[in-house]
Amino acid sequence: MRLAPALLLRPGRADDIEELTNVWRDAVEATHHFLSLEAIDRLEPLIRDQHLPGLRIQVAEINGCTLGFIGMDGRHVAMLFVADEARSMGVGSRLLDWAKDQGGPLTLDVNEQNPRAAVFYVRRGFIPVGRSETDANGFPHPLVHLRWEAGHGGTGTAL
Repeated sequence: MRLAPALLLRPGRADDIEELTNVWRDAVEATHHFLSLEAIDRLEPLIRDQHLPGLRIQVAEINGCTLGFIGMDGRHVAMLFVADEARSMGVGSRLLDWAKDQGGPLTLDVNEQNPRAAVFYVRRGFIPVGRSETDANGFPHPLVHLRWEAGHGGTGTAL
């Protein structure tokens, strides 16, 4: 099911942080099965207090209800999370299209243990350009580094 055009994208505000943290947690619990609840509990204050405030955030909402967000660090997609109940409805695609429309190439890292997300990005034209054995915090969660450039298609299927 796709969302009606009523989906609004707007810049994030300081008072969004708690709601964005809730969306992050909901999405991570639904998709990051390689993380224990204890690990998610440890990450949550880092996300809320350190990561989110330093990013350029775009929020996706309908009637004031936050469905997802993208967090940019320059041209790097540092975060893209969609509430579990809004997955597969086009929210992530709209947010990623917004980032692409800002001009220039994009980079991002995706957890290798989250194959659904990896396929999502490859289908939208991202190509693998590298791999790390650990995540940005040094934990043993391998990352695939991806890059997108305008004009390079969007029908890839392999990682």
